[in-house]
Amino acid sequence: MSDSLPNDVSLSMYAIGEPRNNDLRVVVMEAKPGREPVQTDLGLATPIRPDETCRAHEIVWSGYVAYNVRNESYFQAEPGEALGGPPLAARTASAYLAYVRASTFATDDYPGVLTHWRLYLEQHCIDIVGVDPPEIRLMTADETAAILADITERRAG
Repeated sequence: MSDSLPNDVSLSMYAIGEPRNNDLRVVVMEAKPGREPVQTDLGLATPIRPDETCRAHEIVWSGYVAYNVRNESYFQAEPGEALGGPPLAARTASAYLAYVRASTFATDDYPGVLTHWRLYLEQHCIDIVGVDPPEIRLMTADETAAILADITERRAG
């Protein structure tokens, strides 16, 4: 991994897609608790949103085998899996990796030693299986400002 993701802030998914066939790109934005609580169906809550002091990060897996996106509200840790920790974690044994091995012909011989990366975000949990670790890039101030403007516009619209 080139850069790394921060461990001390919340991260929210801004975009996910495939810039090229079988490459996965995830853009995440740092987010902070808001100043004013809001009323929700579950009671008072403090929204976690990006502001002008937050940074954006681009994460790209080249040649993934499989990926899956879950609503983090339904995330369930596997037995023995610790919650918390860094937002991006690599595993060599997991239920998702076992599923990918059982449902594809990918093996440690071809295309190579498989690793399961789990990306924990504010509203999403993304599981990626592949051979190579992702490239992580801190996005420029101009790129981050454009993302923040888009988020602000979406919220207003």
